[in-house]
Amino acid sequence: MECVIVYKEEYPWDVRVEKIALSLAKHGYSVTILARNLQQRPTLDSQESVRIQRLPRFKGLPRALRQLLNLPLWFNPVWLWHLLTVLPKSSPSALIIRDLPLAKIIIPLKKLRKIHTVLDMAECYPLMYNSIQTFSSSNGMGQNPFKNPRVAQRYERKAIHHFDHIWTMIEESRERTIRMGIPDHRVTIVSNTPPLDKVPGDRPPHSGKQVRIVYVGFLSRLRGLDTLLQGVNIFLKDNLREHIKVDIIGKGREKESLSRLIKELKISDVVTIHGWLEQKDVDNLLANANVGALTYRDCDHWNHTIPNKIFDYMASSLPVLATQIRPISRIIQIADCGVVCEDQNPQDVADKLSLLTDPMERQRMGSNGRTAVIERYNWENDESQLLFDISRISTQ
Repeated sequence: MECVIVYKEEYPWDVRVEKIALSLAKHGYSVTILARNLQQRPTLDSQESVRIQRLPRFKGLPRALRQLLNLPLWFNPVWLWHLLTVLPKSSPSALIIRDLPLAKIIIPLKKLRKIHTVLDMAECYPLMYNSIQTFSSSNGMGQNPFKNPRVAQRYERKAIHHFDHIWTMIEESRERTIRMGIPDHRVTIVSNTPPLDKVPGDRPPHSGKQVRIVYVGFLSRLRGLDTLLQGVNIFLKDNLREHIKVDIIGKGREKESLSRLIKELKISDVVTIHGWLEQKDVDNLLANANVGALTYRDCDHWNHTIPNKIFDYMASSLPVLATQIRPISRIIQIADCGVVCEDQNPQDVADKLSLLTDPMERQRMGSNGRTAVIERYNWENDESQLLFDISRISTQ
């Protein structure tokens, strides 16, 4: 059976789309990824046994017009036309829509093609838009009708009932979807876990008092990195400067404000913002770190999703330093693989950092996390659920 994955961003690269596509291809499905093409890459491409179909390059058109033609809106005829070209005309196929913006495109498609449909709800968009609006320094998003939380909520409630199946990332998201009236057998959890072959080998035992923190991800107010930096500053009042090192990897709107905060706190000798790095450089910093940070803002958005970085930290035998986000703190508690701080409480962050100066504690929690990934939080387990769901809906 043909499986078509619709991804509203550039591809490559998205780790979740890649895992889903390669898992399906490995088990005999013919897989195509349809992605946008604002970067004007080749319209036809491949990744291992997966076919990549991108939107047209629209050569010669102004960038503003190309952006308009690439907009991931369900009524955009460019997306609809190209979906019709990649979906088989007669034989049934599975159409996997990644995230909400293009979800309603399945309504006209179901009238024109024999398709089984899955919504991959990697993010709960109404909650995400609301959280960004709440913590943003400007209200521009709230004035954008396509990124307005109330508009997104109405759109979501109308769209999700048209799907044969929905994948969510975490228990809280599944429960939220069921509360919107989707039968529980049509909603399953396919999380954001790493494949076992990506789990690093055994690392040297944790040693010494120095806490070497790594953060990997976007730099935004929702990520709570200001709380982490303020906690580091308080920690330094009672500890030697050589007892802590922080590496922040990523890009985003808050880079400048975080850089200013680092200067104001006079901690530039212990904190480095690297920007976006190649994966090999990220892996190197992870290998040299001994704590992974996720000091996110406590909000509905984070309480209904799970970042893949928690599993990357755990797989790397790093204890996790996190705020009290429900899914994250639950995993930390179940696996006993880190410490949980109060949201936006730098003093509590400092207190937890002091606990992590004990190498025996870091070793215990890091080992627990790696074991939990190998036994439970891995893509092989999520892949089994994914394949079961695709097989089930294809026989309906």
